[in-house]
This record gives sequence, structure tokens and C-alpha cells, in this order.
Amino acid sequence: MPTFGKTYKHILIAALLSGACAPAAFAADLREQLSVIDPVIKLGDLFEGVGAEAETVILEAPAPGQAKQLSSFELERIAEQFKVDWQRPTYLKRVNIYREGNAFSLDDLTDVAMDEIRAQGVSGTIEIQIFGRRNGLFLPADATVDDIMLENFELNNRQDRFTANALLPTGTSQPERLSISGRIEEVRMVPTLARVLTPGEVISAHDVEWTKMPVRQLNSRVVMSSKELVGQTVKRALQPGRALYTSDVAPPVVVEKGSVVTMVMKMGALSLSASGRALEDGGNGDTIRVMNTKSKQTVDAKVINPGQVVVTSNSITLAAM
Repeated sequence: MPTFGKTYKHILIAALLSGACAPAAFAADLREQLSVIDPVIKLGDLFEGVGAEAETVILEAPAPGQAKQLSSFELERIAEQFKVDWQRPTYLKRVNIYREGNAFSLDDLTDVAMDEIRAQGVSGTIEIQIFGRRNGLFLPADATVDDIMLENFELNNRQDRFTANALLPTGTSQPERLSISGRIEEVRMVPTLARVLTPGEVISAHDVEWTKMPVRQLNSRVVMSSKELVGQTVKRALQPGRALYTSDVAPPVVVEKGSVVTMVMKMGALSLSASGRALEDGGNGDTIRVMNTKSKQTVDAKVINPGQVVVTSNSITLAAM
């Protein structure tokens, strides 16, 4: 692919001004589709029927994905300079010459940035985000993001920010430099709900999915194991995909507030029982307050089965038990 520098531009300008031309006139027509791939515009890119002179370079092409506008007078001057037999239609005022290219976004640079981050010794499970939104980014038609390289790549002391220059291919010997910066985040997979559950609904294994979360958003109260969720109930409706806290879930209620339960109190080999009324909800293993329905005494009791609790408070007796 031809390279294009200041010297080459000067040669082209000089050629146009000095009367450099082809030795013969060509009867030619202006092309209907004016587009190029190379970084230069050739005579054959503008006109059909110019024979071997089609490869003659006449202008610098626009940047990939951009267009260059030529007036009808400029076209006439080019045709005259290169002895192209072309008559300008009266309706023609100007034309646009488009350079084809491959569109890309800043997000497409994450892989090349990740390679640099790893090369500088950053380990662990991380994700990166490149700051900013840039529209209209294009590479030459024969280039891809794999051809982009980074220079002056720098990490901050905390290794959570980076800056660099992206070297974008242009089809010439001189790349375009694009300054980028971004954030590095350590992430972990945490169990979350796959659907909305109603309060009291038991969580099954099918209700749990794993979601990637930034470590900076996690603390000791976040549930990190699916074992802490399956078989539990939600205390309130929770949105799927968000981190869950230990306070969001509870064991299933097996003793409901206001229900009648059998109170058991063991004193050595002696076991006493009485009827009581639960003063709060409780799941297996929970300690709740229970009132003896006969003595009206309130004691603490541990739920062991539906409708059955074991007294744990230091009561001397369960009056009339």
C-alpha cells in the first residue's frame, strides 16, 4: 500500500500546478460510486475509461470512514491536468469521495489493554473499563483491532487505573495516536436470585444464579455461598441479579406467631411438657418467645419441629406444667 508523507503531497501539488499530464486524451465518465480503500485517490477512482493511467495517484484520501468533497471545478481541473476527455454535467456541483473502513469502539480495545495489564504483573480475576465514548472511530478496510498497539502504558500505584496511547493503523507509515484511560476492577462470582421470590418463599437451587460483582461492592454481610441460600426464605421481595445480605434471608417458618405449640423442658432425666402459644415466628433452630397458656409465663424456647419447642430460658419452673 503506498505511503503518504509531506514530500509526496508536495510532488502531487507540483504535478497539478506544473501541467504534468498523460500523453493522450481519454474519453472518460465520472464513476457513479466514488469510494476508495487506499490512503490515496487515483485517477481511476474518479473516472472510468482512463486506461493505464488509472493507477496515477492524484490526491490524498480522507481518513477511514470519512469523505472528501470535490467541487465540479476541481474535477474539471483534474480532468484537464491529466488530459481526461470529460464534460461536466451542468447539474453537477460537487461529489463526495468516501474512504471505506472498519468501525470500532473503545470497548474493542479492552483485550489489548488486558494484555498490557497482565504483562505488568496484575493477576487475579479482573475486568477493565475504558472511559469515555467516542463515535466515528474507523480503521482502514484491511485492518482490524488486532492491528492496534499500545504505547506509554502506565498503571497508577494502586493498580486500579491506567493510561496509554493507542496506535491506530492508517494505511500509511504514520499511525494515528488515540489517548485512552480506564479502570481496573477485581471481581468475584456471587450467588444471586434468578427471579423475584415472594416473602416466605423457599429458595431452591434453580432460583440461584451466579453473577460477577466488583470486590469493592462486597463486604462480610454479603452471602458468598449458594449453601447459605438454598432452603432459606426471603424476608422481602428482592430484585434478581443483586448481591444478597445475610439479613435478606431466614430459615423457613415452621412455627407461626400465635400458633399453639408443645413446650418441652428437660431437667436431668425428667422431661416436662405444657401447651404454649408462640409470640413470634420461628424456623428450625430459632429461639423465640413462647407463653405458657396456663401460667401466662413467657419463656425463651428453641424450635425443633413444627409445633414443638424446647425451653431454653432459666425459668425455675413452668408453673403448673
